[in-house]
Amino acid sequence: MPGTGRGRDASSDVPDVSAVTGDAPAAVLLVHLSDRSVVHVNPVARQLAPQAQLPLSVDAWSDAAGLLDLDGAELSDTEHPLSKVARSEPVVGQAVSAAAGSDLGGRREPLWVVALPMADAPMLDDHALVVFLPLRDSRAARAAMDAATEQAALRDRAVLATGLSFTVADARDPEFPLVWVNPAFTATTGYTLEEVVGRNCRFLQGPGTDPAARQALHDALDAREPVTVTLLNYRKDGLAFWNQVAMSPIFGADGTLTHYVGIQTDVSGRVAADRARDEALAAERAARAEAEEARHRAEEHRARLDLLAEATHSLSGTLDVAECRRRLLQLVVPQLADWAVVLSPDDKGQIGQVTALHADPADDERFDAYLDALRSTPLRGRLQDLLLDGASARRIGGYSSPAVREVRRTWVEDESVLDLSDEMGVASVLVVPLPGRRRVDDLMVLVRTASTPEHPAPEHTDDDLGIAVDLGRRAGLLLDNARLYEEQHHIATELQRSLLPDLPEVPGLQVAARYHAGQDGNDVGGDFYELIDVPGDGIAVVIGDVAGHDVYAAAAMGHLKGLLRACAWDRTLDTPAAVLTRVDELIAALGMTTMATVSYVRLTPDGPDHWSVEHSSAGHPPLLVRCPDGSVRYLPEARGIPLGVEPSLARETLRERLPTGSLLLCYTDGLIERRGEVLNEGLDRLAGVVAAGPHEPEALCEHLLEELGDSHDDIALLAVRL
Repeated sequence: MPGTGRGRDASSDVPDVSAVTGDAPAAVLLVHLSDRSVVHVNPVARQLAPQAQLPLSVDAWSDAAGLLDLDGAELSDTEHPLSKVARSEPVVGQAVSAAAGSDLGGRREPLWVVALPMADAPMLDDHALVVFLPLRDSRAARAAMDAATEQAALRDRAVLATGLSFTVADARDPEFPLVWVNPAFTATTGYTLEEVVGRNCRFLQGPGTDPAARQALHDALDAREPVTVTLLNYRKDGLAFWNQVAMSPIFGADGTLTHYVGIQTDVSGRVAADRARDEALAAERAARAEAEEARHRAEEHRARLDLLAEATHSLSGTLDVAECRRRLLQLVVPQLADWAVVLSPDDKGQIGQVTALHADPADDERFDAYLDALRSTPLRGRLQDLLLDGASARRIGGYSSPAVREVRRTWVEDESVLDLSDEMGVASVLVVPLPGRRRVDDLMVLVRTASTPEHPAPEHTDDDLGIAVDLGRRAGLLLDNARLYEEQHHIATELQRSLLPDLPEVPGLQVAARYHAGQDGNDVGGDFYELIDVPGDGIAVVIGDVAGHDVYAAAAMGHLKGLLRACAWDRTLDTPAAVLTRVDELIAALGMTTMATVSYVRLTPDGPDHWSVEHSSAGHPPLLVRCPDGSVRYLPEARGIPLGVEPSLARETLRERLPTGSLLLCYTDGLIERRGEVLNEGLDRLAGVVAAGPHEPEALCEHLLEELGDSHDDIALLAVRL
């Protein structure tokens, strides 16, 4: 900051007055020397002796202000600064305190007194100017006072060294011309008394002077009020300096404004220090703001990653499309939206399904009305492009503005939808497609409502759009997976239903069957059952398990069932073992890679009270019988290897004669096998459950699945009551 350009001399040992007094307002007195009285005071000085009625003797005014020295002693006539003024002696610096608080400070805070007779001032040649300033550093003030009073020769230089420039302007002239300045003014500015008398002090201003500070000074003078401003002034030699100007109005006995007393202090050093401090503070604040912004960005980035991670975890936790959409909305409301909808097209490219979530249940009625209107209106324009062609996402600010309203008219045919959304106070919208692998099957709309004092809701930002787009990509793929799973599930269900036929009604028999998919998630597999009305009076009962747990196993099972049916109707194959052997031969002859376990049973009435049971096995678990008396036993195993392994090996047929009322249970290994168990444990458990179960085949099948249906493998059941 440019200074005054003055060098140092012996008087430089006296501290700069700005370091002593700071920049507080000054109390100004005008003392008439002839009658030793205070004739004028400015408003700040009036605060020191508020009850004093002017004119008043200097001693009386001092008593009214309660002036004491810094040690708290009363001032004697010889030490009294006002008494010195009355004797036409300059007061180059003396510390006192006043009884009353003021704009200078609280009660008994030290005040710095400087006073000068104005022998050369027109109309004021019999007056002296007395200025009270607050002390900001009592030790520096005392050093200044000591140096100023050490010897008379230093007095004038001490006054100059303080940097206090006194000016008096004529307030009766609209131009406020200067009528007197003290030598310190000349030392500070380079202008002599003769050069400045009759001129307005604005000649010190220049191109760098702040217009706002200049206007503040002008306004205060017009309002006849005291003012203190700091502005950039210029010396006579062109050097700039920062000048603190305190102007105090002086009123005559009749209340007429007569003069303005100005106290000017060169505060270039302080302003430079303040500016350096402010720059350092600004730099620190900028660094803090940058660090805070970096932390905020890091937190936003972390929150974004957390949201995406949570989305992946939550959405991948279900293979139900509707549930996946609901979970997506729970992720974005209220983090990215006050309410949101997912629109899904139908076969005609219009809205087929609407999934929605609102953060405020109080808006449910209006929200439901909006959703009803949305479901019934065809899409077109931008929304149709997003939904059908996968156009890029879009952020729409000022949603309810007339300009945006015109654009929105191109989106739907029924404008009542737009009216309803406007009624809900929509402020901004994100429209985000949810792309799958091949096409866009869903469109997500995120809505923020207008901000209120109770609900501050800023409009969406580009960062919000970026998060929504990332989330939309992940959600689109996961929804695609869920749709694919549902399609495969539907195909599997239909295939399984086609391969597991309705059981025929057979006179004399009660029959029930069940297929239960294992906990590994496959809804279709190779387990099957059959009830075949074979030639003659017999019935063929078949239970089997093709290796594998997928659509391929189901397809192989379908081929195998066709072979079994064909062979069961071959009259030349007169035993179950012969049927299984022929099926095994056909598998090999046809080049099929199918491997399966099968139990084949032929039931034939044997008199009025018994049934003949012939059975053969291709590596299948033993058949279970519950007799009419409630006892449970396994039929002897007809040993044989699974189909598709070695067709040349001989198979055996075993025969049983069971009383009417017996129940024959055919099952696959999913009902008895558990990880970590030996087979006999599963067989014993099944026998116990059957013994305690219902007698009717339908009820027994339900009972078995309830008790033993927790298998990871598929289960097929066929219960026949003879």
